[in-house]
Amino acid sequence: MPEAIKRQKAQEILDHPVDRSNYEEVLQDIYASFRSVDEANDRLKDMLAALENARDDEQRGLHEQIGILSYALGEYGRAREHLEAVKGRKEAAHFLGRLHLELGHVDEAIPALEGGRRGEDDFTTDLLMVDALCSKREPEQARKICEAARAGHQEDPDWLYAMGRVLETEGLYEDAMRHYEQAIERNAQHRLALFRLALNCDLNGEDERAVELYQRCVALRPTFVGALINLGVLYEDQGQFEKAMECYRQVLALDPTHTRARLYLKDAEASLSMLVDEEQRRRTHAREEVLQLLISNFELSARCRHVLERLSVRTLGELASCTEEDLMSFKNFGETSLQEIRDLLARNGLQLGQGPPRAVAKLAAGLPGQPDEELQEKLSMPVEFLNLSTRGRKCMERLGITTVGELIQHTEEDLLSMPNFGRTSIAEIKNKLSELRLALREE
Repeated sequence: MPEAIKRQKAQEILDHPVDRSNYEEVLQDIYASFRSVDEANDRLKDMLAALENARDDEQRGLHEQIGILSYALGEYGRAREHLEAVKGRKEAAHFLGRLHLELGHVDEAIPALEGGRRGEDDFTTDLLMVDALCSKREPEQARKICEAARAGHQEDPDWLYAMGRVLETEGLYEDAMRHYEQAIERNAQHRLALFRLALNCDLNGEDERAVELYQRCVALRPTFVGALINLGVLYEDQGQFEKAMECYRQVLALDPTHTRARLYLKDAEASLSMLVDEEQRRRTHAREEVLQLLISNFELSARCRHVLERLSVRTLGELASCTEEDLMSFKNFGETSLQEIRDLLARNGLQLGQGPPRAVAKLAAGLPGQPDEELQEKLSMPVEFLNLSTRGRKCMERLGITTVGELIQHTEEDLLSMPNFGRTSIAEIKNKLSELRLALREE
């Protein structure tokens, strides 16, 4: 369908009241394109503006339509606020019940759904009630509702889903899964069937399929909160904490009062921080082991060994602290020997001039109360050992500072020239260095 026609159709539908009879059609048209979503949001803004001057029945009607449209757009907090304001109206009560059910507020969902019931023969409400009763672990009453609706509806994806819920609650998991599969065969976008099927795969350890089904579920609109929560938990189990955090943040964007999402987000952030710290410790430890490797462990030409002995270089870390100028200052040490040294360091992930320059170390050796060996150890210490804040670590990365020796060659002005690095960060650096009896270079 051409874009202009889609837009016109969405606009025409939104000009009329939305209720349960046309909700699915409205939903389909809203999400037909980005522009139709914008049209729906514009319509919502118009109604919110009109609400300020509306009175009596017009005001109640606007509350109801704002609530239903907000629900369709996934703005659950706003939807609940406006639907609660007019929950005595049948359509408002019906959608309020759906909203509560989706958010897991079963005890609030049941009276709302009953309040929105349209007579005894209300297939849509009956099936929603089945979902609510199964959530309360009351399968007997739920089965009665399903059996009563079987005639004429047993091929309907909604009925298949509801019957699956009953079977699952009764512990007949294979039969339940088969009903969910059948519901999805008839309607590939059946959010509830996708969710329950994903949940069962999740509980049975079929993680890959569970993730795929949850992802299909959350890709549908409006967003399914329960699927986002469960997908986030699965991501956490797989160590994908950033993806998990994004899921929880989406839930909180839809429902800022969602306690579980807030708690899970906090836990995921803590787990990510621990993971990053552990990885950082692992990398630092591995790097330290490389730096401590003895030169005598490696095959080098006699000329290279002679020069390194004269420089008192015993380890790879000390060799990385040398510069090309240090080495080339020796007689008979030429480009061939220099390349031999470069190759040795490259094979171990290092390069010349990477550590604190040896000249700096010698100058610093004059600091009172610090033996040369102790000072050398401090200067070759990776900056990760300072446990700087995130801002401090980013500054070190931008300046290419990897060791404490490299850090103390910089002035306060050098550091303050970096973006988002201020006096508080300078104070942090100075305090950390002070603990080592070191300081930044003065102008």
